[in-house]
Amino acid sequence: MDASTTIVNINPEQLDKLMDFMSGIVGNALEKPANVKAFTALMVKHADALIAGAEESDAEGCFQVLFKDIQLAADPKLATDLVEQVTKVISANTEVKTMLRLRIMANLYNVLSSSSSKNSNTFIVVLLRIIQYGSAVGQMQMLNGYFDLLDDLVIKWSLSVDDARGLFLAVSQALEKEGVQDKAQVFLIKYLATLGGGSTSTPEAIELAAKGAAGAVRNPIVSFLERHNLLGLAAVTALKGTKEHGHLYDLLVIFSSGKLKDYKAFKAKDDAAWMAKYSLDGAACVKQMRLLSLCSLAVEHREIPYSAVAAGLEVPAGEVEKWVVECISASLIEAKMDQLEQRVLITKFTHRVFGPQEWKELALRLESWKTNLKKILGTVSKAQALHARP
Repeated sequence: MDASTTIVNINPEQLDKLMDFMSGIVGNALEKPANVKAFTALMVKHADALIAGAEESDAEGCFQVLFKDIQLAADPKLATDLVEQVTKVISANTEVKTMLRLRIMANLYNVLSSSSSKNSNTFIVVLLRIIQYGSAVGQMQMLNGYFDLLDDLVIKWSLSVDDARGLFLAVSQALEKEGVQDKAQVFLIKYLATLGGGSTSTPEAIELAAKGAAGAVRNPIVSFLERHNLLGLAAVTALKGTKEHGHLYDLLVIFSSGKLKDYKAFKAKDDAAWMAKYSLDGAACVKQMRLLSLCSLAVEHREIPYSAVAAGLEVPAGEVEKWVVECISASLIEAKMDQLEQRVLITKFTHRVFGPQEWKELALRLESWKTNLKKILGTVSKAQALHARP
């Protein structure tokens, strides 16, 4: 039987009760739908009346019956079309019972997620509607669970690069609209990571790459802790040497691996008037570079004299401890301060850049641990052998 003629998947008695209930809400008798397309058309036509006039739990229940029926549609393309129709009408109103509308669409997503037969386009339609509607009605905080699982969902749904790209950008833009800048930056970088080849040269890609680079300069610690290697992204590399964004790229290089002295040298030979275009503040940049410079010092030395910290950060000796505490608070390093000896004792650090040299150092360290472990095991074995002798 063709999917479009599939009989509604509830028994006749239940269908009669559903139609009687909906007829009472809309104020006139409704005909029983013969198939899932007709059922969807009926629900779409009376969606607003049902949401506005019924108890919220009853409205959710009516839509749930439809969603179960769509889930069982044999044709994935038909299911996607029906989902598009339903979510479009539910999300059209941003004034009446917005939380209920959001819950109804979340219910649809959950129903479809329990089925492995739907194609990725169906999920994309639902999730984008939920994100866009959540943003429109100021309820983005309710969607954090979706965002946290998005990478796994991209794999689970076997999304194409284009679909994943569109999803990441939609999430980033919705979060930015809500003022959640740090998380918006995370998804913008995920979007940029999908770009390659000719897709990096489109006007949209260039502007978004510049936006991502500026965001990383504005708040480099977020990018650092999220392990974003922006300089390794083709879309960002495409900015290098360009008339419009070349300066921004050079500044990003400094924020990725340079120190305060490098930033000041850059500023000395550049009037930096262009920085205002990217909402970059000079004083804020200096502060961020001080923290990143201290992070680099921690990588280079396990014990750092206060005088070296003061020199590297270009601050008075009396401010050294304040900067160390701030760096620890930002989770860039773990350290103790020996006030008597005027030293910073580094116990844990993270590389700002992890390239070939860092991999080489890690290999050497692992080899050293392996050798030491063998020695320890040898010593234990000898002790056990001696203990076992009569």
